[in-house]
Amino acid sequence: MVILNDIHIDIMDYITPADCTLLQFRCMWAEFEWENKVAVNTSITDPVKYLRHIVACTNMKCLTHIDDDTGDCGFLAANLYAKSIFGEDALVNVSIEKQRDGALGGNLRIRSKTQGIALSLGDKITLKQKVVEAAAGSTKN
Repeated sequence: MVILNDIHIDIMDYITPADCTLLQFRCMWAEFEWENKVAVNTSITDPVKYLRHIVACTNMKCLTHIDDDTGDCGFLAANLYAKSIFGEDALVNVSIEKQRDGALGGNLRIRSKTQGIALSLGDKITLKQKVVEAAAGSTKN
């Protein structure tokens, strides 16, 4: 007997950055049923650095042109896209703003055709945000 609950698979092993047009992104966004909304919860205070961190830890491609001055206005919105080795699409919309206290607030909305990708990416983002906080906290001591 094989107990499948004990098998853990890292979604990052199965998704790769991919390209699509804005029109394709919008069509998929409207079509996909599964959405997972993740609140921004990080010690990173720069919107562009936060976006780059999310792109790196999710293995996704940022479809929105972002330069270093983009975050100076206090808010940032970007679209990310990746495709699994099984041909499944993963979309993320990042919407963040700098709060009055200097912290970042906002949400990441993840959409896909299947529940598994939306939930797994959400879990990965939540975990990586906490890792950043733990790392930042340990350097202050």
